[in-house]
Amino acid sequence: MKALQIVEIPEQAAFHVSEAARFLGISPNTLRKKSDLGLIPARRDESGNRVFLLADLEAYLNSLPPYAQRRNPIPSRSAKAGR
Repeated sequence: MKALQIVEIPEQAAFHVSEAARFLGISPNTLRKKSDLGLIPARRDESGNRVFLLADLEAYLNSLPPYAQRRNPIPSRSAKAGR
């Protein structure tokens, strides 16, 4: 597995799209869409590439609702067959 590459922005850790997406557990395209929608702030580096600050990624993760275990509303095949 490739190590995460951190780009330094003065006094703040930052990630390029692929590393930030891996950190969040989503695809790079999903991250770009969330950024375009304003859900995750992005900055640009000297080359014009998107850069995500670690603090912004953590804030996004903290804003998500906690995982709630739910029972599957669709009965399994064995339940339908009376097994």
